[in-house]
Amino acid sequence: MFRMRWLERFFKENFVFRRILAVIFHVVGIFGAYYLAFLIRFDFNAEDYRWEVFWETLPWLMFSYFACITAFQLYRGLWRFFTLRDCIITTIAFLAGTVVSAGAIYLSNGWSFSGYPRSVLIITGMLLLFWEIGGRGLVRLVRESRYQRKGRKVASKRLLLIGDAEEADALLRGVQKHAGELGRVVGIISGKKHHHGSQLRGVPIFGGVEEVADHVESLRISTLLFLPPFTAPARIRSVVDAISERELSCDYHVIPSMDELASGKVDVSGIRRVAIEDLLYRVPYEIAFDQLVGAIGGRRVLVSGAGGSIGSEICRQLIKFLPEVLVLYEISEFHLFQIERELAPLAKEAGVRLIACAGDVRRAEQLRAAIHAADGIDLFYHAAAYKHVDLMERNPVACFQNNVVGSQVAATVAEEEGVKDFVLISTDKAVRPTSLMGASKRLAERIMIERPQCGTSFKAVRFGNVLGSNGSVVPIFREQIERGGPVTVTSAEVTRYFMTISEAVELVLAAGSVPDDRRIFVLEMGEAVKIDAMARRMIELSGLKPDVDIPVVYTGLKPGEKEYEELLTDDENVVRTDLDRIWVVQKESSEQIEPVNLGRILELIDDGDEEGLRKYAHNLIPGSKLLEKVEAVLN
Repeated sequence: MFRMRWLERFFKENFVFRRILAVIFHVVGIFGAYYLAFLIRFDFNAEDYRWEVFWETLPWLMFSYFACITAFQLYRGLWRFFTLRDCIITTIAFLAGTVVSAGAIYLSNGWSFSGYPRSVLIITGMLLLFWEIGGRGLVRLVRESRYQRKGRKVASKRLLLIGDAEEADALLRGVQKHAGELGRVVGIISGKKHHHGSQLRGVPIFGGVEEVADHVESLRISTLLFLPPFTAPARIRSVVDAISERELSCDYHVIPSMDELASGKVDVSGIRRVAIEDLLYRVPYEIAFDQLVGAIGGRRVLVSGAGGSIGSEICRQLIKFLPEVLVLYEISEFHLFQIERELAPLAKEAGVRLIACAGDVRRAEQLRAAIHAADGIDLFYHAAAYKHVDLMERNPVACFQNNVVGSQVAATVAEEEGVKDFVLISTDKAVRPTSLMGASKRLAERIMIERPQCGTSFKAVRFGNVLGSNGSVVPIFREQIERGGPVTVTSAEVTRYFMTISEAVELVLAAGSVPDDRRIFVLEMGEAVKIDAMARRMIELSGLKPDVDIPVVYTGLKPGEKEYEELLTDDENVVRTDLDRIWVVQKESSEQIEPVNLGRILELIDDGDEEGLRKYAHNLIPGSKLLEKVEAVLN
């Protein structure tokens, strides 16, 4: 085995030696084919004068074939990756060599074939073609057989592909060299009936997807690999449900892009585990591209909290709509460095001027400096906020400083600097808040919509949880599963609204383009999801069984946490906008208990009066449950 590996490495690294061997291979092939052709032509009993013709014409034959081999660049091909396309090119090259040889012999014989057996050229060409294609094909066959043997040794990894034959063939070709890492493909599930019962590269093709659980059990499958067009959320979910109902377990993997298959670039890195995001069934949002180009294109835009989950995605998507300037405003040096490094090449390609500014939204002078660096700002997305409920319950002063005072400072600076549009990123936790984080965001909303009319248009966009954001349940569950558990859920009844980060930001940008002023926009979040069910499904997607391989533990609701989230209060209703999945809030009652007194909030912050902040926020927000939660915790 060591010698084989050494020899293989030597051939790969020594180009000159490979070229010499190829020349020897062709010299032997041309001589042998020509010699054998003479024997066949004369029934293995050629007379002496026939061999004189052989030796006289052999140099012309050698020269002609080598000229065509060089012209068609057959030396450049890697034999171990010999394909049908290479086979066609090789055939054309040797047909050309036969024609050129005939011409050369014809000219060298005084413009005549007199005394020359012309059928020898045809026989030579056929034998040479067999020699060339057979030799290259043998090298590939040896290589593939080695990888197949390697794959068979990985007995614990048995793969079942779910996809049409065309995509499965592309995958099998693309990942054979990684057989030892992936395991052995033992079957293919195809949606096309005329493929059922057939074989592809020695792998049997079975019946429809509805029988997948039977095949997983009978074939002892350890990994399911979804290929296009079976990567849609509904299809993956139906397969996972069918296998879970049979109390079976396996890993689930997916190739997310058909382009990877079509381009032949599929390898292990192109295959990933099925994530919980893949099962969130929502019809993709059709973004109003032209409208957003009109609202964003050519404008100067600032994003606060540009390094956070939502802020960074806003920046990524903004570049697509070609603003003149994009200012990244972020308090964390590390996150600012990361997002600037990621976006710099994209911004350069798009012709967008990118400015990275380190600063705090609570510091008006720093925010003004960032705006002046861009020669003024037209559009301000305020995504900077503390958002972790439990952490903010234990840090009320920091929560109100950042989320309330920071929003007030940002709005005031925006007004004074002539910003035309200001969009606050809010949350469904601002509705009837039970947490200080939710209360702080509700006060930030009120600061925006209750501001006196001026030259700046203020909006707030309210939505639920986004999958995969920093500190959300998905990465936490994933980390707990990787550690072997337990997975901790606060309550079996907790439900949340979810959408992907990219969709949430697309809707935020679309809502920001609506001309309404002093409005709260609500995004359509779909159906609420039970967190307990999500945790169990994530365990199943990892090839494990909930409560068997990974325990699920209920820890009880944390301070400030709700069992279910809402998007509207009792005195709010919504009206559909012209944009799909975006609603605007209209209050049935304009009654508010009292205006937000920022001076009073600053006094409580300066005094460090955490209980005073909680009581003041409760009095400012109709329907607040802040004090109820305190009493419940005390009891």
